Amino acid sequence: MLDPFREIVGVPESDPEGLIVRPFRDMPLECHINKWVPGPTLGRTNTVELIWSVGGVEVPVDPHQFDEASYAAAPEPIVLHVPAHFMLDFDAVIELRYRVKEDGNPDVDSLPRTLRLDRNPPSFLLPSDSPWFVDPDIAASGITEAVLAANEFIEIGIPDFVVRAARDQASIYLSDETPPFPLIHTVIKTFDFTDEPLIIPVHRDFFRALPNGQGFMTGRAYDRSGNFSPLTASTSFNVNLIPSPSNLLPPVIRPPAYLDLLLKRDDARAGIVAQVPAPAYTDYMPNDSVVMIWDGRPVLPALPITGFPFSVPIPWNILRVPGPLAREEVPVRYEIHRAGRNPFPSPVSFFWVDWTIAGQDHAGAPALLNPTLERVQVIGNGSGLSNELDLRDRVVGASVWGRLYVDPQPGEVLALYWGSRGPLAHYTVQPGDVFDQLVRFVPDVSGADIVAEGNHPEMEVFYTTSNGVNEQHAPQTLVNVHVDPLIELDAPKILHTLLGGGNYLTCASLPAICHGVRWLIPADSRMREHDQVELFWQGFSSNAWENPIDDTDFQGRESITAEHLQNGVPMVVLPWETKIEPMRVYASATAQYFLYRGGALVGQSKMGRVRIDRVSPGSGKVCQPGDPGFCDGTDLQWLDTAAGNTV
Repeated sequence: MLDPFREIVGVPESDPEGLIVRPFRDMPLECHINKWVPGPTLGRTNTVELIWSVGGVEVPVDPHQFDEASYAAAPEPIVLHVPAHFMLDFDAVIELRYRVKEDGNPDVDSLPRTLRLDRNPPSFLLPSDSPWFVDPDIAASGITEAVLAANEFIEIGIPDFVVRAARDQASIYLSDETPPFPLIHTVIKTFDFTDEPLIIPVHRDFFRALPNGQGFMTGRAYDRSGNFSPLTASTSFNVNLIPSPSNLLPPVIRPPAYLDLLLKRDDARAGIVAQVPAPAYTDYMPNDSVVMIWDGRPVLPALPITGFPFSVPIPWNILRVPGPLAREEVPVRYEIHRAGRNPFPSPVSFFWVDWTIAGQDHAGAPALLNPTLERVQVIGNGSGLSNELDLRDRVVGASVWGRLYVDPQPGEVLALYWGSRGPLAHYTVQPGDVFDQLVRFVPDVSGADIVAEGNHPEMEVFYTTSNGVNEQHAPQTLVNVHVDPLIELDAPKILHTLLGGGNYLTCASLPAICHGVRWLIPADSRMREHDQVELFWQGFSSNAWENPIDDTDFQGRESITAEHLQNGVPMVVLPWETKIEPMRVYASATAQYFLYRGGALVGQSKMGRVRIDRVSPGSGKVCQPGDPGFCDGTDLQWLDTAAGNTV
């Protein structure tokens, strides 16, 4: 027993007729068979061949001989061929089998497979037969906007043809030429039953593709074998439609974006605008609108077209596809929308984009400021202060440190800016660098650059990151810079009478010191309105300004007014109990003030000094408020303006 054919290429097993269809009937017919058992044995050969039988006449085809070794090496399935010229019969039924022969033994045949050749094409009854519109109103009016609005599909009848069989096909050609060119059918339909009406529904969009004027419809019939009839005669009809948009040009990017053939984040910040280019497409209508489609994402809503070129801004949420970033080429097209019509797509343009950055992306993109980047830390090389620089850093400058962002890549560059100056220093990412690694900008910021930028209580220091394509700005670090030499101001003046050869404050000084020690900060042309002065007082137990007394230090601040610029700034040291009373016998005190402008220290005074001795002459007693002649209620001759009380 031999297996049936494993496969006859081009003839499905399910086809009851075994019809050999185009193009397989015009080439050698490929037949696959399984290896047979037992096959050739040692010293013997087997020959396998095809038997092609038409009308009882057998013809052997394509014999192959195998010995034991070649049979074992042969791939499975074994492939045999019927030559193409065997299939030139006009109409024939064939029995095809394969046969295995061995000398000394009877031949063994497989079960036959029935095949059929059919080269008899269908034909229409009369050469003048032609298609027709099933709806007589359409036949009368032709194709109009009203017809297409009322009919998604328009039915066309095909004339009957000779020798019709089940699953035959018919096609329609729509064209503005006759015969149609190119010869590509518009619609083809299979008719499962021989009594089925030969009516083909044609979608209205195929009629819209025709130009206005005279159109033609032509038919053709096909049988299952692939034979086809001559074309029918053509039927003409009138086409009277509102013209469709045509000759659409591919979109462009409005300059200056893409002049360097790459769209980047700076372009996105400036605004990327895609355009329907000029000149206007053919058959533009005033109510047309456009939807730009960027890399598959439509920019909605549709915008009415008011002229050419017509611009469509592309927002960042359309430009930036979620997920990892990479340089890529994106397709961009647009659709023209017209009421009652399907959109009309333009040709596609391709644009290179690169949104990659050195550092993690952020919600405010494509903004330059990236708040997810770490701020720098500034260390004074002389002072050692963090984010503050003073006179000690004026010459030796400052070092600046930062921490790396997520996924740093070798070659990316961090550039440092100091106020309005920069870049003054850099850090280039090295192989092996990792997220959150502490890095130092080189070189250090020089003293010369710090001095040139000047003093500022909140100097803005930041860095940018760059991958060679896009930049990001880190948040600013505010550095208190006060490295300029301070203005030297006159010492404050004591506003009391001083007694004795040593110019002492005593219990007899006026005004009485129990109401506070009064100083005057002299007016100075270098002071400005709204500057601030801060007075520091310190008491000492010796009259040589040595041995400071704990808790006698005093600090007072005043904002300079226009009156102060004329008359100076009065300051009062209080309270008596802690700031003045501890200085009793041959004691002393100092007073010095500092000038601030915009929060930054710009000047300091010379030291004001005063000696204090509260021992009453001849008694050896330290005076106290309430003693006769000292704050005993008889000295209410002046107003304590600092405290706001009359004393």
